[in-house]
Amino acid sequence: MSDLTGRRIMLVEDELLIALDHADRLKRAGADIVGPFPLVSQALEHLETGDKIDAAVIDFVLADRNSEDLQDALDKKNVPFVIVTAYPRVLVRRDNVHAVLSKPVTTEELCETVMTVCGRA
Repeated sequence: MSDLTGRRIMLVEDELLIALDHADRLKRAGADIVGPFPLVSQALEHLETGDKIDAAVIDFVLADRNSEDLQDALDKKNVPFVIVTAYPRVLVRRDNVHAVLSKPVTTEELCETVMTVCGRA
């Protein structure tokens, strides 16, 4: 499994059980979890006012809107992210650089992809 020790990972997911599951998997790989945030607006606020993050794991459709604004904000701050969604990749992928995982994801798939995007930063 990937070693995410010391990496601060923002988690943005509006389904509580999925958020807790992703948080647990990432923590077991050594990550420090920021969140989880169920709303894009909360994640955007933290991005502006909170401590630095190394990467983000975000759902595409959240309780208040889709995550396109958050993706833009993360790009502007040079924070890599992984989209984890049940929607088809063609609807959520903005380009070939951004990682998209289809729900459900395995622990290895989630952690390896997060580690990969952290390496690109």
